[in-house]
Amino acid sequence: MYSVNVKVGRLLEIRLVAPVSIEDIEKGVARIVEFLQKHHPNKLVGVGDFSHATVFPPDVASKVLEQLKVDNPRLERSGILVSQSAFFSLQIEKLLAHAENISRRSFRDPTELKAYLAGLLTQEEQARVSQFFSEKV
Repeated sequence: MYSVNVKVGRLLEIRLVAPVSIEDIEKGVARIVEFLQKHHPNKLVGVGDFSHATVFPPDVASKVLEQLKVDNPRLERSGILVSQSAFFSLQIEKLLAHAENISRRSFRDPTELKAYLAGLLTQEEQARVSQFFSEKV
């Protein structure tokens, strides 16, 4: 499952839950494009919960990397929560490095992720990030 929403302000919420297929990614990409066009010319701040995802197959990883690169100019900052899996965390870190945007980071602790984004978010957006991480998957 791959869900994409903007519920508050300019906070782009992305949630991945295993298994993730290439079709899931393509549908999610379409939603991201929709939100990016809707919020033009404002840059979005991304928050991702990938803590229930697992290592991506090569075709899915390639599609994710492609989208990360396309989104770069439209995101001011992005933080992704990953699982405790060392393999998956390394895969995400590698994808972020290849996306070539130093404003994208992965985290294993939601508190650290929230702190990373906090300076760019309104009070309402900060509250939404906390709610986002408290939602049941």
